[in-house]
Amino acid sequence: MIGPIFLRGELIERFKLHLLNVPYYQMIHQGISCVDNNMKKVSTDAVNEIIHQFVETRFPIVCSAGSKSSVPFWDYHLALQYDEDKRTAVICELLVREPNQDHCRKALLMAYYVLVNSKMGVERIQASMNLSELADCKEFEDICMEFIPNQNITYLS
Repeated sequence: MIGPIFLRGELIERFKLHLLNVPYYQMIHQGISCVDNNMKKVSTDAVNEIIHQFVETRFPIVCSAGSKSSVPFWDYHLALQYDEDKRTAVICELLVREPNQDHCRKALLMAYYVLVNSKMGVERIQASMNLSELADCKEFEDICMEFIPNQNITYLS
């Protein structure tokens, strides 16, 4: 079973070790789009920075594999922070594996369904990238998407 969980406690060290050994695309880093980055394993310093970014956010969501899986973490992870009014969750970090477009889509859907609900109180998600091509995907048909071109920001609500 694969599931989204918040990165907390003893899971932090396991996730850190995973990032040291598995290459990812860093699609968003510190809230800035990096979609042209190559997939790579990153240095210990870079992993420490990524872990710090995840831990400091309100919603550090990692996709964890089940206890019987030989792979501890799955192919996409993201960390989100509230904006000033605490109604929008802004993506600060987004890590995906191949195929990166497919896993980016899955990560966004995961975050949307985990956060945009009455329990969590988030009304929309902000991503610093153009996601308008996802509007035609069947999985996004119930999600309103608004792209602001001059800011390179997409809102999902």
